Amino acid sequence: MAGCRDRTAHHRLAAGGGETLKVTISLLDALAVRIGCEYLSDLRFLDGIQQVRLVRALKKIGPEEASLAEWNDALQYLINEPPRQTPEDTKARLIDSLSQPQKAGQKIRK
Repeated sequence: MAGCRDRTAHHRLAAGGGETLKVTISLLDALAVRIGCEYLSDLRFLDGIQQVRLVRALKKIGPEEASLAEWNDALQYLINEPPRQTPEDTKARLIDSLSQPQKAGQKIRK
């Protein structure tokens, strides 16, 4: 897969005077950056190692770090499931589903 690199991209944006500029991005975009995907759509076509990286990245993100809507967007986008009631439940379902092995190049779910 050409879209996701084997390394995670690290970027530091600096404003004048050495201050750090903080940029807020969506949960899905953050996951793509953490596992080295060039495009968000690459998250749907991961090989086994990349899928393991995605699960590890999800485990490091607290349920409170994204809104319920963002968690449910990830649930729908990545595994095509309906919304859940809490971020904790949504995160757990994502991790459970994505922990199942997939064939390389196969869409993650449905």
